[in-house]
Amino acid sequence: MALGKNWNIFKNFIGGKLRFTEFAITNACIAKCSFCDIWKQQPKIFVDREKALTAIDRLADFGVSHLTITGGEPLLHPNVVDFVERATKRNVNNAVLDAAPQLLMRNDILKRLEDAGCDLISVSFDSGDPVTMAESRKIPNIMEEMARAMELVRKTSLKTMASVLIWNDNYDKLDQVCLRAKNMGYDFVSLNYPTFSKSQVYPLGGEGISLSREKVIHGLEEAIRLKKTGKYGIINSVISMKNIINYLEDPSSVKYRCYGGTRVLFVDWFFDVRPCMQLPNVLGNILTMEKALELPSCNDCNMSWYRDFSMFFHGFRSLPVWLDSILHSRDILNSKGI
Repeated sequence: MALGKNWNIFKNFIGGKLRFTEFAITNACIAKCSFCDIWKQQPKIFVDREKALTAIDRLADFGVSHLTITGGEPLLHPNVVDFVERATKRNVNNAVLDAAPQLLMRNDILKRLEDAGCDLISVSFDSGDPVTMAESRKIPNIMEEMARAMELVRKTSLKTMASVLIWNDNYDKLDQVCLRAKNMGYDFVSLNYPTFSKSQVYPLGGEGISLSREKVIHGLEEAIRLKKTGKYGIINSVISMKNIINYLEDPSSVKYRCYGGTRVLFVDWFFDVRPCMQLPNVLGNILTMEKALELPSCNDCNMSWYRDFSMFFHGFRSLPVWLDSILHSRDILNSKGI
């Protein structure tokens, strides 16, 4: 199955169609994070199963080769496994995000995701301290639940990633966070850069991510150092993190702009296609769009998922990024005996 998905990436890249998409399938969430207001939204919306399967087919037709299934909390959706299975049938690499580890221990979900061809489960991981982690997500005993869930994950072939937001609590101790994630058994670590959004569907903000530019840069410089040690499986490219530092110091000095809306997309629970979670404009509805759009590149924010994936679409300047991604992934997998 991995061979088919890898070939699909290569085929779409050579054909100039390669895209990446986040698909938010619900705005319901168990966590009540201080930096995200999705959990406050009413009414709670869950995408229709048949429409969502059609949406995944259409995204695959547009060249989407990696699909991140997000929310809210996607594991609350009763058909999340069906969506993973459809992505796999279309040879689309896929990841499922999770903010509430207790959901990984219910309804044999891990085995079902494994059978459906899920490539990665990404779990929110804000701190190496259990008390801070529980307070951050407003989920009591979240770290203990995460440890139990990871024990179950290790009995499957599923790969796991700790999704670490750089925020006021950890920007100066990312080494402790990464070490805790490694000791818990995570295969990879991804770093999310703090940003604000006034989007009606995905509002982000709050005191926790109100870091000064200098503190964010400090965190990124530490992340680069940790990445170079090769110990924690950090997937963010060094080149991309340096690009974000350049953006924070002087936006005009950025070499790699963002292709949100063209190569990297966000589809919300209304099936509306947006450039990213940050911007309010809607490009169309995935159920009725006839083709993907080609938009000017953007340099308005430092949203990690979109900026990091956009690094692959800058022609010859992207060759070091592709090489770094391939070699680093190989080293990580070899070190884990995968």
